Amino acid sequence: MNTLQRLLSNTFLAFASSVLVKAGNALLFILIGRQLGPAASGSFSLATTYFTFVFGLSALGLHEIMVREVPARREESGRYLVNYVSLRVVLSAVVYGLLVLGLWRLSPYTAATTQVIAILCLAAVPEAIFSMSQSLFEAHERLLTPLVAATVSTAVKLGAGFWLLRSGADVAQIAWVVPLASVLGVAVFAGGLARLFRQAGPQLPARLDSTFLRHHLGYMPSFFIIQLFSLLDYQADILLISLMLSENDVGLYAAAQTILLGFNLMPVAVRTALYPVMSRYYYQAPDKLAVLNDKISRYLLAVILPVATGVTLLAGPIIALVYGPAFGPATPVLQVSIWAIVFLFLNVPHSRLALIYNRQRDAAILLSLTTGLNLALNLVLIPRAGILGAAVARLLSSLALFLVFYVYAQTRLTRVSLLASPIRPLLATAAMAAAVWPLRDQPLAIPIAAGVLVYAAAALLLDLVPKDDRVYWREVLRRR
Repeated sequence: MNTLQRLLSNTFLAFASSVLVKAGNALLFILIGRQLGPAASGSFSLATTYFTFVFGLSALGLHEIMVREVPARREESGRYLVNYVSLRVVLSAVVYGLLVLGLWRLSPYTAATTQVIAILCLAAVPEAIFSMSQSLFEAHERLLTPLVAATVSTAVKLGAGFWLLRSGADVAQIAWVVPLASVLGVAVFAGGLARLFRQAGPQLPARLDSTFLRHHLGYMPSFFIIQLFSLLDYQADILLISLMLSENDVGLYAAAQTILLGFNLMPVAVRTALYPVMSRYYYQAPDKLAVLNDKISRYLLAVILPVATGVTLLAGPIIALVYGPAFGPATPVLQVSIWAIVFLFLNVPHSRLALIYNRQRDAAILLSLTTGLNLALNLVLIPRAGILGAAVARLLSSLALFLVFYVYAQTRLTRVSLLASPIRPLLATAAMAAAVWPLRDQPLAIPIAAGVLVYAAAALLLDLVPKDDRVYWREVLRRR
């Protein structure tokens, strides 16, 4: 297998593993919501949010450091694994202990919700081992074992969760399947690690290396700061809703965000594919970089505008189909939140440019500013507008993130316009909306099919895909 084939294969395996885990969590949340209602699903979602904080704050960038350092010194794989796993387990246990202490002393939630949080967050310890094992396999460019481990963990989580729901279990009992599934995922890694060390040669050290750990601790403060801002930006709304409103409101808000999970993964996929190409053009063909940005912006607009419009028009039927009528109040949250993803899409080329130009420190400062804006808006809007206020806060902060990166790229990195004209995608989207609107009360498949057909026809008439691109894709398909 050549380098390109390995890169494509590993990209697919990593993306499949990520999608599998997130889809499993989303499906378990949906099952709980449909069977037990918004309050129970709110408790489960809140517990998942606290798990994200425990797991993220104990990570300290060890995953990224492992992937960066081990490829050049694979003979030291055992040393990295033993020391990093030990450190992660201790950190996870400490952060978990602080969480339980804080919940016990402050008592911000009902006893039932506190119990769910305490149970589900136990998964942070086995997940720490899972994460370090996964990073070692990534460093060795062997990503099949992490995918198998993720598959086993997700299957156990969904299977056990479904069985417990059918048996009449409550949300606290169902929460136990999360740490159980994590432990079984680690067991899968144990066999994979044995094969890796048997084939690759490095041996596991007999004890911890304190000098090694002290040296690597110097890398971690900056990673901790970046991780903290990222967690606050993506999880603050759920936490603030839980403190200012109720578990029922958390469940309704999380229901809308769970539906958006697939759309949130799309910008990640675009970044993964785009970043190496932009980097190569920057060093080898700078004149092509502006052309690439123009094409990417045009296609991003062409993809995300009809999606956001369609979700806005059909939010009610989508919520009813996935969760049932009890989740009707989540409809306006979904209608607003989908437009935040529009700006996340459009920001992909601008944020990548900052990294390509080696301006990651500036990017971190911009991220901190928009994270602060997100927190402030949530504090102001949630008491006044409830969960819809949180959705508006996310939309406005995403818009601000897009604008600051766009202005920064235009003024500090390049003078070439990085945003394609939206007129043609807007016209095609308007035609689609006109077709979908009168059909919105029909079975969901009917307005979706009508929207796809009308948008495709409008895109063809408006020449949304330029002629030279159509010729290129025909050639690619012919070669296949």
